Amino acid sequence: MADCWAERLHFIGPGSLVLHRLAGRPTVRLEAYLPDISVGRELLDHYGGKLRKASSAWSAAAVPSDPLRIGGKLWIVPEAAKDLGKKDSSPGGRPSLFIPAGMAFGTGRHATTGMVLREMVTIPDWHKSRVLDIGTGSGILSLAARRLGATCIWALDTDPAALAVARRNEEANFASAAIRWVEADLARWRSRKTFDRILANLYLTPLLQGAARLAAWLAPHGVLLVSGLLREQAPEIEERFVREGLLLQEKKRRGKWTMLRFQAPLHCHSAKAPVL
Repeated sequence: MADCWAERLHFIGPGSLVLHRLAGRPTVRLEAYLPDISVGRELLDHYGGKLRKASSAWSAAAVPSDPLRIGGKLWIVPEAAKDLGKKDSSPGGRPSLFIPAGMAFGTGRHATTGMVLREMVTIPDWHKSRVLDIGTGSGILSLAARRLGATCIWALDTDPAALAVARRNEEANFASAAIRWVEADLARWRSRKTFDRILANLYLTPLLQGAARLAAWLAPHGVLLVSGLLREQAPEIEERFVREGLLLQEKKRRGKWTMLRFQAPLHCHSAKAPVL
């Protein structure tokens, strides 16, 4: 049960979730550290629990103060740097994403997200691409796709609180809304479209269950980035997607985590994209 809650709140980020196992009891206590009280209220509305003020020491350390460079092509910058007018926050005028001041998660610093971001900046022609982001969480991958030039983006998550955060993050970074934020999961979402880029930062079970759908949704020569996998889980996912007709292009590792990059062949799929 504790693992289920951790998966449900994955968008908060592993650095902001703490599980306390109580000695001699069959229960655990889950704590989520959220400097932005509005996010806490949304979680409270959806899941219950209690809101308490965290120590000032934790709050001060929660948001990274230094810009995060992604392959020299994208910078993720604390919003405080923007507010202070630091011109060196995004050297050379490179595209930047600003982290809202109270945001301590979804910043791209976790290995699973960071590997996807670093792979994204190696892929050309985002402005020509239709993008699907599954398990969007804070929305950082969709926001990065938009900053890299994509204009047609669908972002899915099962958690309405995560989507509320993602929408606010888009507002903080762009003058107008363009990303389609959808409350849905991989198993039930309907689409007759195919996508040139699919971003799936999930975990083992939904990736295995949704492999056929993801492969069918991927346009000819399209790219699928899969993350959220432990190193020992990667071979099973690799075999599953290759069986669906995709080609493994890259395998990246960082610590205990693995990211896989697949590509669809140039010829069209024989099967139609599923709509159920």
